Amino acid sequence: MLEAIRNIGRLSELAVVLVRHGFADLVERVGLPLGEPAALPAGGERLARRYNLYARLRMVAEEMGPTFVKLGQLLSQRPDLLPKEMLLELRKLQDQVTPLDFAQIKEQVEGALEAPLEQSFSQFDQKSLASASLAQVHRAVRADDGREVAVKVRKPGIVRTIEADMELLAVLARVLDKEMEAVKPYDLPALVQEMDRSLHQELDFALEARHMLVARSQLPADSRVLVPAPHLELCRPALLTMELVRGQRLGQAELTPEDKKRLGQDLVQALMEQVLLRGFFHGDPHPGNLMATRAPDGTPRLAMLDWGLVGRLSDKDRYQLCDLLMAILQRNPKQIVQAWADMGVTPRAGGDPALEQDVGHLLEMVYATSQGPPDTSKVILEMMEIMRQHHLRVPMQYALADKALLEMEGVAHALDPDYRPVEAARPYVWRLYLERWRPDVVLKRVLAHVTDGLHFLQDLPRRLETVLLQLERGELGLALEIKGLKPLTQAVQEGSSRVTVGLILAALIVGSSMIITTGVEPKLFGLPALGVLGYIISGVIGLWLVWSIFRSGGGRF
Repeated sequence: MLEAIRNIGRLSELAVVLVRHGFADLVERVGLPLGEPAALPAGGERLARRYNLYARLRMVAEEMGPTFVKLGQLLSQRPDLLPKEMLLELRKLQDQVTPLDFAQIKEQVEGALEAPLEQSFSQFDQKSLASASLAQVHRAVRADDGREVAVKVRKPGIVRTIEADMELLAVLARVLDKEMEAVKPYDLPALVQEMDRSLHQELDFALEARHMLVARSQLPADSRVLVPAPHLELCRPALLTMELVRGQRLGQAELTPEDKKRLGQDLVQALMEQVLLRGFFHGDPHPGNLMATRAPDGTPRLAMLDWGLVGRLSDKDRYQLCDLLMAILQRNPKQIVQAWADMGVTPRAGGDPALEQDVGHLLEMVYATSQGPPDTSKVILEMMEIMRQHHLRVPMQYALADKALLEMEGVAHALDPDYRPVEAARPYVWRLYLERWRPDVVLKRVLAHVTDGLHFLQDLPRRLETVLLQLERGELGLALEIKGLKPLTQAVQEGSSRVTVGLILAALIVGSSMIITTGVEPKLFGLPALGVLGYIISGVIGLWLVWSIFRSGGGRF
């Protein structure tokens, strides 16, 4: 399967980096090409003794470049799949790199706009405001109206690099899923596809401009949160021109305690409204994507930047999330597990008493060890850990919402140590609950169900006709899979194979004994050679049969 990878050089580079960081056994097991033995790196065992598994995985991602860094950052959004220790390491991945030369940026801008730089911008600072793995940002002035703007430029060649790396990772995911039983519960091929979609979403800056327009349209008229306005006529898939926001990154801003508290409240209000009331939210609200700026009257204002990754929740998704939050507030493990089933986290049929019991123990522990209402981030992370232990997967839209709320709570706590997440969330949960049962919303849902039912009744005769035609032609089949039958069938087949070999062995021994009694020529050690050869073959087969039974513990032959 690895032969399908076109960039074998990149695959060999990954193998060398893995060996250098103490993963030689994984490289050997998967069969990654390492090149010449003399070129193999040393020091892997020393690193393995010095750093834990998760730290070394982070180091591998950092050395392999932007695709692996972004992949690690996206994986850090999945506490339902990864251990907490690994999440903490992946969140250390930094996305700041040395800026490219201005000549390369200029060429990229002119290629995107299909015009000379001076035709679109009267000024364009050569020094970048920020530089990351996918893009870098420059201050500029529009040539037509003199407005100051920020121009986000996609780095040249980054799309080809990411596509090649994602092809490599897709093949590796299939190999690992096939060869390693321990990773099967994670469904690595589907996970890589999910990450690939998220990366391509972040690479399309024209799409990011549309995200910003949607976010701006949902802001209340009196909102103190700022989303930069995109300049659509100067936006392309590789170029994003937007309103220039002056200020400081939230993690670096010098603010009074009152200003910090106010910005924290603004952030909580904005994210709660986006996730619970609007269903369209910023997918990565960490401090690097938040800026403290000032309104004309000098009051602090929060700006939300980098709208490449966004989350969407349908009305149904929001109402199911409301059920989960209400169950958490009411400390009801049965309703929590039921909400998970409605969200597609757990199978509906049967239920799992152990899962409900684990959730109940978690709630008891969290509320018993907390002075006052517990941190929602702690509850969410612990519940994600339970999901991971029970091999449950959270649909991507909910995982992204959880991640956004976790990031929000971390920033709010840093700004205001007295922040109480449960009190902050409660009014929005109740607003969503009341919205769900508003007469107009209920009527809308009833009409939708009635419409679906009428469409089904309208289509029913055609479906019945199709089934009857297939039945008449003998094309209708019924597939049944009885649990437990497959292992039974396999055991019967293995037993039959051993009985067959045993009968052949017995026939060889009997035949050889009869030949021995005849005394026919030629002879070996004074006995008929053919009979002696039969005994030898019988002995070899008998030993092989006994050895195979002991090796498999009575299992596979």
